[in-house]
Amino acid sequence: MTIKQLKHRIKQAGEALEREHIRNVEKTSRVGWGAGMRRVKIGLSRSREFELEARLGRYKEQLAKLEGAGDSDL
Repeated sequence: MTIKQLKHRIKQAGEALEREHIRNVEKTSRVGWGAGMRRVKIGLSRSREFELEARLGRYKEQLAKLEGAGDSDL
């Protein structure tokens, strides 16, 4: 994978993470105050957000390795 491809994937993953975070905030804001008394589970699943964070971290690590390898060739 090239540096250009990784930068593009980092940008896409960052945008997806931002959209997912906004979606989770909106879902949380729609939960009423009395929801805890009516239901046991009121928390939202943030697994997709965590998955995107992990993917973004992997892409950044790969980019750092590629850029580091490119600097040592000079």
